[in-house]
Amino acid sequence: IERADLSDVVLVGHSWGGMVLTAAAPRLRHRLARLVYFSAFVPEPGESLYDLVPPDYQGLFTQLAGASDDNTVSMPFEVWQGGFMQDAAPDAQALAHSLMKPQPYATFTDAVSTGPGDLGVPTSYVISPDDIALPPGEHAWAPRFPDRLDDTRVVETVGSHESLLTAPAAIAEALVKAAD
Repeated sequence: IERADLSDVVLVGHSWGGMVLTAAAPRLRHRLARLVYFSAFVPEPGESLYDLVPPDYQGLFTQLAGASDDNTVSMPFEVWQGGFMQDAAPDAQALAHSLMKPQPYATFTDAVSTGPGDLGVPTSYVISPDDIALPPGEHAWAPRFPDRLDDTRVVETVGSHESLLTAPAAIAEALVKAAD
């Protein structure tokens, strides 16, 4: 964005990408038109993704990182299939899972230094009631994360957590609406 001298940029962060979006926004605020969180984490200063997931997810991530040779986390297929892409055919689930790469454990545990109050940019939050990557209740995506954003526009859409793959037209429509 800086190298290309872009302005009026709409940044979209999905899932863990909300951590990156929140951390990058203060530096880029004068170049941004809007931030769009799409089923994304919205951390407060000092929070990591690990802090924002249920305790059983914390345990799973820690266990997976400890069992790897390089302290990375690879999502087990059964977890992926049932919680992240449950609205796809089994062959599509298997293909998408086979393309995933391990994620460094530090991306789960490193905290951001900024938070929603530091953004200084209009925000939108795109969410689907069918997204069960975070379980319903106190750890659900909504209303927990949209409520952390000041005067945010909430756009509801359809599909699983990976609806970019399973309902691309509906997600594109929701993202355009959120960016407007």
